Amino acid sequence: MDNIVIADKQSEVATQSAWGNINLNAPGVVQMPVSPDKVATVTQRGQDLIITLKSGEKVTVGNFFAVDQAGVGSDIVFVGEDGTLWHAQYDAAAFTGFTFEDVASLDELVAGIGTAGSAMPTWAIAGLSLLGVGGAAAAADSGGGGSSGGGSDPDTTAPATPIDLLVSPDGLRLTGRGEAGSTVNIRDAAGNLIGSGTVGADGSFNVTLNPPQINSENLEVTLTDGAGNVSAPGTVTAPDATAPLAPTDLAINEQGTTLTGRAEPGSTVSVRGTGGVVLGTAVAGADGQFSITLQPPQTDGQALEVSAADAAGNTSPAASITAPDVDNPDTSAPDQPTDLALANGVTLTGRGEPGATVQVRDAAGNLIGSGLVNADGTFSLALSPAQANGEALDIRQVDAAGNSSIPLEFTAPDITPPDAVTDILVGPGGTALSGRGEPGATVEVRDADGNVIGSGVVSANGTFLIDLDPAAQQGEQLNLVQTDPSGNASVAVEYDVPLTTAPDSPSNLAIDADGTTLTGSAPAGSRVEVHDANGTLIGSALANADGTFSIELNPAQANGELLDVVAID
Repeated sequence: MDNIVIADKQSEVATQSAWGNINLNAPGVVQMPVSPDKVATVTQRGQDLIITLKSGEKVTVGNFFAVDQAGVGSDIVFVGEDGTLWHAQYDAAAFTGFTFEDVASLDELVAGIGTAGSAMPTWAIAGLSLLGVGGAAAAADSGGGGSSGGGSDPDTTAPATPIDLLVSPDGLRLTGRGEAGSTVNIRDAAGNLIGSGTVGADGSFNVTLNPPQINSENLEVTLTDGAGNVSAPGTVTAPDATAPLAPTDLAINEQGTTLTGRAEPGSTVSVRGTGGVVLGTAVAGADGQFSITLQPPQTDGQALEVSAADAAGNTSPAASITAPDVDNPDTSAPDQPTDLALANGVTLTGRGEPGATVQVRDAAGNLIGSGLVNADGTFSLALSPAQANGEALDIRQVDAAGNSSIPLEFTAPDITPPDAVTDILVGPGGTALSGRGEPGATVEVRDADGNVIGSGVVSANGTFLIDLDPAAQQGEQLNLVQTDPSGNASVAVEYDVPLTTAPDSPSNLAIDADGTTLTGSAPAGSRVEVHDANGTLIGSALANADGTFSIELNPAQANGELLDVVAID
């Protein structure tokens, strides 16, 4: 990786620094030897800028957001692979990221460089900007003036929209035509990348889709040329090769004249009796419900089969239901289902009364799965949404006569890891670390060598405070993982301790009786912000010269709410 170039706006001196963390002593222009498209995220931590590349590398620019007495701040420029300089523009008052604008050279951003008395002339800075470290040396050896912008005009023409798009019948491949050599990207309706490839010399492409698209999914296909220009998207609809699920929630009225239930919206539901004779059909509504008139009425305990067929002709497995027997009604409730097991939070298996329907409801009473018990007494049904985080479930079986068993309480196994910890902050001196996590989970902090330097349990309100031993040092990288009581571990978070010292936390906090005003103490001149439990800013103010502050809260907080109060220097 080439060196990082720093041009000081005050002294007009340009210096080079090896790739890695840097610290600005005064406002300047930072030139990063990477293209903007290599950057994954940029974040502000205090006065520091954290740059994370798509490769996973991180660079901290200390004091990047600091301004001098004249209100002058720092700028940063990224170097494209073709030598283009991209000036990253941002809102210093409320940083949310960068927008990029190309510039000819750094002297557009560093006033005075190239004038008499400057440590490095304009042509050297331009050469350094365009070519990196090697370019700077070559420019210095040339002994001449003038910038080295050179080269041909950039390619700014996007490829044409891909055409002749077609998804294979098995949903595994997508073919089409487009600009030769361009990269094909295929995304689903949610924007997920499900396939990519390259257009061949003959203009055709054939891309594998993962997962296969076999249920009328709408797909978007774009082409990106070597200069990074992206075409307008082409669209294609995948084939429907997926059969509907078997109809559920089947019921027949006492007169045997009407059968109701749920099926795939828009599918045609058919009821067949003895010998496969069709007794009635109907189309499931937008909510999946259907009602079928049976002709003739079924009142002698007949075994009926109900199936659904979608518009593409795919037919579901048949669901069974027994018609009422008006002469010998069944009033005996079945036993509770047994031998329950839940795999991956989705597939529930067990044993029950043959022909009965097993129903699963969540803690709110919502039906999240149902299925018929087979003739051998076994059943297998799918839960939607998946239950994989210790949820309490209500499971019962209902026989053909409508008799329901006593509900069985079942707890889904917790196989879901917690989310990564958030809102990490290291206190003054590096002796303590705070943040947010899953209540009851254990947070473990390790240094760059993998040594545990602190751990603690997340409190019921979702916050944690951990003592660090030894203390964390500025610029040190820490690794944080939280593990829930079931042993599921979150994704590790890599946290870089800021190069600048964070102010002391606000203290002496108090809220008045009506919840409209919060008072306290914080470092003089710091901005104090109050956030609710959702992270929403509900009030802020500057600490007075004596360190006191008073903040109006909107909305008022008078019902035991959890608030975060931070000081920003």
